[in-house]
Amino acid sequence: MLVDISQREHEFSLTTERLILRNYCSEDWKRVHIYAAVPAFSQYEMWGPNTEDDSKKFVADMVLQARTQPRFKFDLAICLKASELQIGGAGIRRKAEHSQVADLGWAINPEFQSQGFATEAARALIDFGFNKLNLSVIYASCDSRNVASYRVMQKVGMTCVGLLKNDKVSKGHMRDTYRYEILREPFSSRK
Repeated sequence: MLVDISQREHEFSLTTERLILRNYCSEDWKRVHIYAAVPAFSQYEMWGPNTEDDSKKFVADMVLQARTQPRFKFDLAICLKASELQIGGAGIRRKAEHSQVADLGWAINPEFQSQGFATEAARALIDFGFNKLNLSVIYASCDSRNVASYRVMQKVGMTCVGLLKNDKVSKGHMRDTYRYEILREPFSSRK
């Protein structure tokens, strides 16, 4: 996969065939709110559905996070390359600056799902994580009922390493979580 990385003083972006993954800007809250306010969209998440204030706070937090130096969390807006329309978000996050392990996540506006955008964004972040952040392990997790999410994990070459029973409380109920991982060596050998 060809991933072009641009990094200026406070700008950062990854470019793929169809997408630009870039830092959030304050105006993005409106596009985020379109999907984050939909109850079905957040049904497997501990957050949501968002109020306008929730969406504004999320984007404001992401803008501040992007300014953190040294940067070890990259939560990015997913935009269509052709139109620059923001259609979702994705991130790769280390818990600490020098950690060699990071978690991966994504959210795509339902109007743009089932078109491979989450897979394309996840692949770009995995490539960035292994080749620029020098990570050893990248993992992702999801509610065990979230078939679309764990299918993306499988498509990008991640392996299910466990089912965590009663791992989280979501919307008043205990939920099981799948954890998927990919190691640096298998990813690098596929190039």
